[in-house]
Amino acid sequence: MVTESARASAAHADELLAHIGRLRADADLMDGYARRLRATVTTLDGCPTAPEWGRPALERQAAACASAAVRLRTAAEALLAHARVDRPTRGAMSGSSS
Repeated sequence: MVTESARASAAHADELLAHIGRLRADADLMDGYARRLRATVTTLDGCPTAPEWGRPALERQAAACASAAVRLRTAAEALLAHARVDRPTRGAMSGSSS
């Protein structure tokens, strides 16, 4: 049986944690885009020369951004759960049974 060294295992966990951070940051960006698009819709509501198709298109795009943010956060949480399962507890690593 091939086992992974503690150093390689820690590096893998660190990579997962970094990726989780990037997913969360991307989710925050997507939420920001959704807010900006909704603000644009609000601005267009007071503009009589705005095309009729503009508001619904922006609302759909805002909803897509919000949905993407939720999915990115869900992926981050799934990776975090995976990282926790893969990373042994300190007691398990040292052999203590506390």
